[in-house]
Amino acid sequence: MLELAVEQIAMGQRAADKGEALALLADRLVADGLVAEGYLAGLQAREAQGSTFLGQGIAIPHGTPQTRALVYATGVRLLQFPDGVDWGDGQIVYLAIGIAARSDEHLRLLQLLTRALGETDLAEALRRASSAEALLKLLQGAPRELALDAQLVGLNLAAEDFDELAWRGARLLQRGGCADSGFAAVLQQTEPLPLGEGLWWLHSEREVRQPGLAFVTPQQPLRYRDQPLNGLFCLASLGAAHQALLERLCEVLIEGRGQMLYQATSSRAVLEVLGGEAPADWPSARVVLANAHGLHARPAKALAQLAKGFEGEIRIRLHDSAQPAVSVKSLSKLLSLGARRGQVLELIAEPGVAADALPVLLAAIEQGLGEEVEPLPQTAAVEPPPIETLQAPAPGSTLQGVAAAPGIASGPAHVCVEREIDYPLRGESPGQERARLRVAIDKVHADLQALVQRSDKAIGEIFITHQEMLADPALTDDVEVRLAQGESAAAAWMAVIESAARQQEALHDALLAERAADLRDIGRRVLAQLCGVQTVVEPEQPYVLVMAEMGPSDVARL
Repeated sequence: MLELAVEQIAMGQRAADKGEALALLADRLVADGLVAEGYLAGLQAREAQGSTFLGQGIAIPHGTPQTRALVYATGVRLLQFPDGVDWGDGQIVYLAIGIAARSDEHLRLLQLLTRALGETDLAEALRRASSAEALLKLLQGAPRELALDAQLVGLNLAAEDFDELAWRGARLLQRGGCADSGFAAVLQQTEPLPLGEGLWWLHSEREVRQPGLAFVTPQQPLRYRDQPLNGLFCLASLGAAHQALLERLCEVLIEGRGQMLYQATSSRAVLEVLGGEAPADWPSARVVLANAHGLHARPAKALAQLAKGFEGEIRIRLHDSAQPAVSVKSLSKLLSLGARRGQVLELIAEPGVAADALPVLLAAIEQGLGEEVEPLPQTAAVEPPPIETLQAPAPGSTLQGVAAAPGIASGPAHVCVEREIDYPLRGESPGQERARLRVAIDKVHADLQALVQRSDKAIGEIFITHQEMLADPALTDDVEVRLAQGESAAAAWMAVIESAARQQEALHDALLAERAADLRDIGRRVLAQLCGVQTVVEPEQPYVLVMAEMGPSDVARL
């Protein structure tokens, strides 16, 4: 399968015309050992048959069937042309993706680029991209979530054999907008995978519009390859959107709960097991947030810990907001809501736990989640405070500082400079990278616990909050998706941390936005463990600490 990675991208290239651009691509493919000399003729021949201009400033040059023998290994190389290259008929290319493939694997790459091509200003964004990482993010487009809802579940369907049941599953995906009309045919050509307990799995990446999973069961007992056929999963695969679902399904099967799927009498029962989109009739309740500083780190941590005491799925959202509901058990997701005093929170819980969980969580929120709260005035929800625009002081001006403590101190300066840590972008294997990350996280958690034990209560709360962030399932789920795509543990971890930190910084509430510093703090700790970077030893004699920026844990250690 053709995949895109930053190592394949060469930024800031120049070419006078399409012929010169093709020659640059061919040279790159040859130099990297993907093709043999002479592949340029294949690129030229393909262009003679018809332009490979894809749209939105992108072209995908590739060889002809006659030059496939020159391909040593499947791969792609990307060249950015900020000045543009005329590809003919006035079509300007800012990104050329040279493809070396022995079969029609480039069609899969076209499918992956479909999301990006839907952006109206992609060509200009590709021209202006200043780094390979930024360019790759543009091509990947917005992440697609796996569709799994009631319309993709078909129970007790009339089917005489495996092929008919598979066709039924494919039809559900087609009607749900996940697959094209040819999906049923390509699904029939794939090799079924037995999961145990009479459950089977089929998937295909071809003819897919968006990732989705259908589950179907037959009306009467069937057998396939001398094994029971109680239910069939049909996956329209696109990227790693199905990774979290696959892990949950594995847990269900390991725990011997497969019969809960094929014996289910309603789509809701299936979705409860698989964690799909909650049906509209899941119980919900609303409560007004009364905390003076909103749902910041301390009350959010208390709410997440309380929710973890219940086994089922519980979500929360801002009422009358376009934001989707997020897991109450995820501290980072709770903070990302940016909930302020006076706003209405809506809690949604799966039926099995709603009666027990909702009253407990509502009462805890009303009581302030460990903080003293004042009654809300009988008015509408509080408007967000205006955002102040800060101006830098004029050159040569005198500033009046504010002392952090009285008196004067002197001593040798201990200068702490944040080190730039190099790490590989691609990992050895998802399993090895996952194990390395787990060891690093466990070590940081233990270090934080030691700091908690030797700190007073107020300071210890900072490190307890960091431990909660470290154990956040939302962060680890996002990291897992990246690991499955081949990223290294360090690259996946830092990408997820930085993304979460930027979401916090984008919030209107300054107190909530400050949690970005906490996220980056734990991010650096885990990265240092992964890369074997030792903390600078502090001098034994008294000193004056000099740092460009201090993280929360740096302050707490003082």
